[in-house]
Amino acid sequence: MDNYKSGSNNDSSKVKTFSDMARYLKKLLPAEIPPNYSIKPMFTSIESEENIRNGILALRDLMCLFYDLLIEDGKKYEKPNSINNKADRNPSLAVDYPFIYHAKSVLLNIGYHSILNGDVLIFSRIKTLAPIICCEGMEATTKISIPKLINCLGFLNECGMYFEGLDLDAKKHIVASERFVEVTYPDNPAVLMGLKIMAIAQRDFRWKTNDEIFLRCDYRAITKDETDVTNAIRNYISPFSPEVREYILHLHQRCLEKGLNCTVKTGLKNSFLYTQGKNVIWELSSSIANGYRIFIKAPNNHLYHEKTVVLSPLLQKIIDNGYGCEGNRFCKPCEKGCRGFYIPLDDSIVNFSKDISAWIDLEFL
Repeated sequence: MDNYKSGSNNDSSKVKTFSDMARYLKKLLPAEIPPNYSIKPMFTSIESEENIRNGILALRDLMCLFYDLLIEDGKKYEKPNSINNKADRNPSLAVDYPFIYHAKSVLLNIGYHSILNGDVLIFSRIKTLAPIICCEGMEATTKISIPKLINCLGFLNECGMYFEGLDLDAKKHIVASERFVEVTYPDNPAVLMGLKIMAIAQRDFRWKTNDEIFLRCDYRAITKDETDVTNAIRNYISPFSPEVREYILHLHQRCLEKGLNCTVKTGLKNSFLYTQGKNVIWELSSSIANGYRIFIKAPNNHLYHEKTVVLSPLLQKIIDNGYGCEGNRFCKPCEKGCRGFYIPLDDSIVNFSKDISAWIDLEFL
C-alpha cells in the first residue's frame, strides 16, 4: 500500500495550504484493512459482511483519489485568502478549508439520505444534500449554498461519480424539485455500499476519541471487535520509512511488555498515550499544524536527571531546554509548561532511537 502514503509532515512553521491539508488527510486513510474483521449487526442488516468489506475497500480507494485531486489541483478549489490558519493554532476544516468540509458533507448526505438499489443510490431532492455535517456527525444550523453544492457535485463527478437526473451545467437549479437523482460510480459500484455504511457510521457512531470517521475511512467504527492497538499503530506510522516503522513498533511492544497501557485517540488529531497508572510516560501525536511528534512526559525525570548525561548530545539538548508547554506545541515560545519534551517524528529519529528507548527505560527504575 505504499502508493497511499509517503513522507512525513513536520514543518509546523508554515501556514498549511489547501493541498497540505489534503496530503495530511490522505495519510490518515488506513494503509491496511484486515480481510475478515467482524461487523456490527446493525450494518449486516443492510448487506452481507463480505459486500460491506468490499465497499469499505472501494471507498478507501475513492477517498485516495479524492485527496489526490485536491493535492494536485487544490488552488482550483481554494479561493484567495481562504486559508486563514496561523502557525499558532490548529487549522479548522470548517473555517480554513470549507470546500473539503462541504464536499465531505455532500458525500455524507448522499450516503445517509439515499436509498441503495443495486448499483445505484437514489435521492429525491437536491436540498437533502445541503446540510453541513460537523465532525461529531450532527447537522449544523447553516447549509451549503446551491452554487457551492453544485461545485462540490462537479468535483465528485471528476472523481468518477455520476448524477443522472441532475444537470450540473444548468444555470439555475430548482431546490424544491421532487425529481429523483440516481448516483452511480461505474469504475467500482461497490463504492456506493461503502459510502452508505460509512455515512451511517459517521452520523451514528462517532465518539469523543474517534472523530471524522468518514474522512479517514475508519473501518474500526463498524467492527464489533475491540480495537487492535498494534494494528492502529501500524496504520499510523505507515507514511514513514521501514526503519522508523520498525523502531516505533519495537518501542510500542517494549512498553506494553513493561506494563504500560496504550490509549488511542483518532481523528484529525491523533494520539497514542502510554500510561503507567495515572501518569503519562510518553505519547505519539500528530496534527495538521504540527505534523508527527513524540512527546515524552518523563514524570520521574527528577529522580534520574544526572543519568541523562549519558544520552546523545541532541537528546540531552532537548532535555536541557525543558518541557514544551501548550504554547510550544502550537509553535509559540516555550514557557516550560507541562506538555512534555517533544521530538519530531521523522526519518532522523533512527539516529538516536536507542537513546530514546534508554530514556524511557529510566522511567521504570
